[in-house]
Amino acid sequence: MIRNILAAAAIGAAAMGAQASSSLVLNGSFDGSTSNYIYNGAPASVTQYYGGVPTQVGTVADWTGSFVSIAANSAPWGNPSSLAGFNAATQGGYVAGVQADGTLSQALTLGEGEYTLSWTTANRGADQTYSVYFNGVKLDQVTTIAGAGWTTQTVTFTTLTGGTGLSFVGDTSFGERDATSFIDNVSVSVVPEPTALMMMAFGTLGLLAWRRRASI
Repeated sequence: MIRNILAAAAIGAAAMGAQASSSLVLNGSFDGSTSNYIYNGAPASVTQYYGGVPTQVGTVADWTGSFVSIAANSAPWGNPSSLAGFNAATQGGYVAGVQADGTLSQALTLGEGEYTLSWTTANRGADQTYSVYFNGVKLDQVTTIAGAGWTTQTVTFTTLTGGTGLSFVGDTSFGERDATSFIDNVSVSVVPEPTALMMMAFGTLGLLAWRRRASI
């Protein structure tokens, strides 16, 4: 009996883990580009600095805003994959860059509930600060220090009525030309409700009991 309960707990935990790890964000690794780097619409301060829109312009699937899509091994951008903490297996071949007052957004729609947002971040050039929003509500503010390696950021938030729109917004002026925060591995997952956890646990126990009876 004890072994059955332990087995049920293990199965239930695995099911809960699978539910919690399922990301609702599309293309959170920013893959699919074909260029060393492209501007998905340059930030206003960047175009003012350069006197026009940078020449390498394109789009990245599922994301909008004034950000840069950068090959992980892009030498012109300081080779993001060479920074400490980079995980090639999970981060893929591209990262995003929020430069100066740039923006990085996805029209992510969530229902009422509790969610966990996680992403990895690093820095190229000068210090850079950016804020993270969902449905116009500020969830977090992060400062990446010049040349900082990759770290994982996590924030849990609750929406009482649901909402739409996940955004990373640069809070730094373009006075420092190379102020860029790299962003990758963006993920949003549901935090299971206690009632749902109990239902999964009881359902698993019932299944094991049925199997036990069927084998007698």
